[in-house]
Amino acid sequence: MGVTMHGTHVSNLAQRLAPPAAPQRRSAWNCGVFALFGLLIIMGLLGLGGYLLHTEPSESTDRTVGLAVAIVFFCLVPVVIGLLLVQGRRLKRRYENYAAVWPAMMHVWQSAMVCLRCHGAFFPPGAIQAENGAGQLIPLDAFPAVVADIGTRIALSPPASSVRQALPPDTQG
Repeated sequence: MGVTMHGTHVSNLAQRLAPPAAPQRRSAWNCGVFALFGLLIIMGLLGLGGYLLHTEPSESTDRTVGLAVAIVFFCLVPVVIGLLLVQGRRLKRRYENYAAVWPAMMHVWQSAMVCLRCHGAFFPPGAIQAENGAGQLIPLDAFPAVVADIGTRIALSPPASSVRQALPPDTQG
């Protein structure tokens, strides 16, 4: 008469304070396009088979329908290939953009502190750049958006300013 537990349980607080999702290259969209591509090929072959199998003069309507089905489905194959290429480029660009920003977002997330008494998060002074809201209390519901916003701004800021900030005051000229 023991109690067994399966799976995991994540609290609402843990979900709200979770780190930014790591970039992933895979997409379920590609699987759907490949399935559609396979379906078009099969339907085209079935239509072609209907055209080739109906050789009697009384089956001329069936031959015409089979040929029309084959032509339509085989003409859709290049369209699907084009969609696959366009969407593949779009997904690759989105992945590369997010992969470039993600390390900064993780740095911002790791720099944050959570106050359970105040139900908010904050960045200690010196943890991140001062113009990005260090020391302000952030509501927990807004925390993921703030991490993404600050991380994106840090990642997209010009590198010369971060190099200048890293230099000691006497060498900045």
